[in-house]
Amino acid sequence: MRRTTVRPLVFIPVLVILLGVPALSAAARIQGQITNGTTNRPLTGQKVEVISPQAGMAVVGEATTDAHGRFALYNNQINTNGFYLLQATYEGVDYHAPVKFDSSGNALVGITVYDSTHQKPALRATSARVIVRAEGTQAHVQDLFAIDNPLRRAYANSNGTFFFHVPPEIKNPTVAVAGLMNMPLPQTAENGKSPGDFYINYALKPGLTVVMVAYDSDYQDKISLADSIPYPIERAQLFVLPADLAVTSKLFSPAGKDAESGSQKLEAQKLAAGTPLAAEVSGEAAAASPQASAEQEQSTVKVVPDSVSAVGVPLLLCFLLVLLWALGIRVAKEYPRWKAKQHGSPVQKKFQAKMETLLNSIADLDELFSAGKLPEKQYWKERLELKAKAVAILKKEPPRTPPGLAARKTNQ
Repeated sequence: MRRTTVRPLVFIPVLVILLGVPALSAAARIQGQITNGTTNRPLTGQKVEVISPQAGMAVVGEATTDAHGRFALYNNQINTNGFYLLQATYEGVDYHAPVKFDSSGNALVGITVYDSTHQKPALRATSARVIVRAEGTQAHVQDLFAIDNPLRRAYANSNGTFFFHVPPEIKNPTVAVAGLMNMPLPQTAENGKSPGDFYINYALKPGLTVVMVAYDSDYQDKISLADSIPYPIERAQLFVLPADLAVTSKLFSPAGKDAESGSQKLEAQKLAAGTPLAAEVSGEAAAASPQASAEQEQSTVKVVPDSVSAVGVPLLLCFLLVLLWALGIRVAKEYPRWKAKQHGSPVQKKFQAKMETLLNSIADLDELFSAGKLPEKQYWKERLELKAKAVAILKKEPPRTPPGLAARKTNQ
């Protein structure tokens, strides 16, 4: 029996930042307008909140829109050098926008919300990309779907909004959607009617929503793909690594070698709803890296293979950011416990100083980015590297002498 395991990626909520609230600066004034995109009218009496990712998504200010949908919030507790989000929850759906202050401590922020509907729209996938990477005895499969909601309403339904099918052996696939600033938002995969059928309850707003599905399967020189979604697909692509693996498919046609990633690329066009993205991939896998375990995959940049991360496809960037936020949640969980263990030995103080330096560097990086002084590509690269270093420090925590043993040594 071929054993199949779920790809153990760890997701975290959007924009988790592992820093304390920095020192206060000039008083902040946030103003703007909330508009209903369905009616094209300003939204009256809508509550808006300012939330701080640095403070665990705490609400640090709120206001209500007037008859013209406008609001103004003055708060001297908000640090104008920090990063904040404006949130408006309308008909059960959350909408966000980043708050960016000018040199005077003012920020102009607008949010467009939409009426919600439980009626299923004519969803379609403008593109679908399947990435298969065979490494050692594992085949890592990642599906990315750009789902278009043609309505001017948000599709929200507790019985499921996006449905998908993966191999029946898969019990818990990891799922995320690309949220604000392409941050992966973790989703719970609910079981469908048959093995391999799943759905999520994420509200699909008008326009495109990128949904990402991932799982791992045992690879014994061959893997058969048949993932599907119950929506028509305009264009599908299959990326295979290593590039010399053999691919047999009645659906996909060879499209050469991807110049940037070096992966083998195949394409298919105009697929009917429910068409399996069928292909058989066979051949010798790449050698498993020494850091291929789930734990190491969350704590080192090397786990993201250059050949995949270099693919010049915007959708792939969304999935790669999952690793960034996986690193974030790991540091968030481990750092307080790690710091609590430190009792003042020279080695431990040295480790603690390194951690504090890294967290301060991440804080500076966030502030530069939120102020528009750092290109996005450079920001993500440097932030990922800093968090990887932070996780590495946590894993190399110096051994601590048990309290009982320390007492005995003192008495000798």
